[in-house]
Amino acid sequence: MIYDVYTLAAKDGAWIQVQLAIQPGYRFQWSGRKDRRSQEWPQRLHAAFRGQGWKWPARRITAMARPAEGPALGHEADLALAVGVLRGSGQWGAWPEGRGLLVGQLDLHGAVHPVPTTAPKEASAAEFAWGCVPWELKHRHFSGEAHIVGVSHLLEVEGYLRTGQAPKELPKTLRPLDWGPLPPLRLSADLTAQLEVAAAGGHPVFWMGPPGTGKTQLARALWRMNQRLGMDGPLIEPVPPKGNRIPIERWIQDAAQGHLFMDEVGEWPLKALESVRKPLEMGATPFTYSAASNPCPCGFLGHPKRRCACPVSRVEAYQRRFSAPWLDRFHLVGHVLSDPEDEMVPWEAMYFRIRQARERQKERKVGLNAYLVDDALWKTVSVSTKAWADVRNWQERKGMGERSVQAVLKVARTVADLEGLQWVQPRHIRQAVVWHWSSQGFTSKSDPWDPEDSWST
Repeated sequence: MIYDVYTLAAKDGAWIQVQLAIQPGYRFQWSGRKDRRSQEWPQRLHAAFRGQGWKWPARRITAMARPAEGPALGHEADLALAVGVLRGSGQWGAWPEGRGLLVGQLDLHGAVHPVPTTAPKEASAAEFAWGCVPWELKHRHFSGEAHIVGVSHLLEVEGYLRTGQAPKELPKTLRPLDWGPLPPLRLSADLTAQLEVAAAGGHPVFWMGPPGTGKTQLARALWRMNQRLGMDGPLIEPVPPKGNRIPIERWIQDAAQGHLFMDEVGEWPLKALESVRKPLEMGATPFTYSAASNPCPCGFLGHPKRRCACPVSRVEAYQRRFSAPWLDRFHLVGHVLSDPEDEMVPWEAMYFRIRQARERQKERKVGLNAYLVDDALWKTVSVSTKAWADVRNWQERKGMGERSVQAVLKVARTVADLEGLQWVQPRHIRQAVVWHWSSQGFTSKSDPWDPEDSWST
């Protein structure tokens, strides 16, 4: 099958039709307006695809530019070729009717960059049914064309083709073009999803796991993700205290618009541990926070390969240090274990989902979901009848207080925002409960629902 897309030649402003044929085999061939850099396309686009979970197909790809005469095509054809390959290989299912215009250079992160171009030879782009171009090009040449939308990333192109909703322009400080590198992390699918929810809603997280599994890296990654979302404050990592008195108010003040990470909380004196409860809840300045601990004194309780050397009595005493009121200050609890089969975190794809969820929260004008209180919480959550019944069922069986119920509702609201849904569904409640501390043991991820429970879906 032949797939057609159109692009704009940078040097002469001509509309160029790019025809793509994808067949069995393994070869890339470009004809017409050929540039010496054309053989670099498979390698560069494959790198851009991988960060989003796609790949350059192991197929024979033949691309042809028409008209073939004229100056060579360069990076301005990146986006057209990428979208054509992803559609032709079946990795993208959506495809609008009519001719599509795609212009822009892709970097290895999948971000769409503008390319210096001359003005189009034709007066307008009315012959195209839809189009995606960099924002700078949109403002320069297509400001009056509503069907030609501005984009800043390949994920925005995919979202537009799939849903028909035009992406919103972001300030340059929030665009992925200005990102520094995020740490390469291998995480389980559950922990990756939890990290995404924490960043999307500003939720506090408590991570448990053996030494060296990446708990500190997770906190730093969460902070750096928040930086790219507009919270550009510092990361505060206080030294674990040895006495009962700690300057928690100063830590919170220093972490304004940033992130407070409390490490090795299992080793803190008990009074120091309990003293952070009210300040964390009553913090006057916006900030996010997380904490981390080993599951036992030696650190290896529940480890799949190493045996715990702690007596049972020491393990029980260690775990009793974390009281229910203290754990209630954390909306999410996660287990961090190293597994060679874990996959790399797709930061770029995660960032765009988080950004869209943040936009939905911004439109409600009540702040991040983690900060919702009182009337703002109940007006914002929008829980379906079945989901609300499930919340109360869980509360009664587990004996949870209202603070725990509110934490579950806030997390469920964020999960729904990430899915782009207005109403919180039972599956969102179930996921929030699974991540709640009452469902998470130090040694295993137990299912909080009894097998005989009748659950709505």
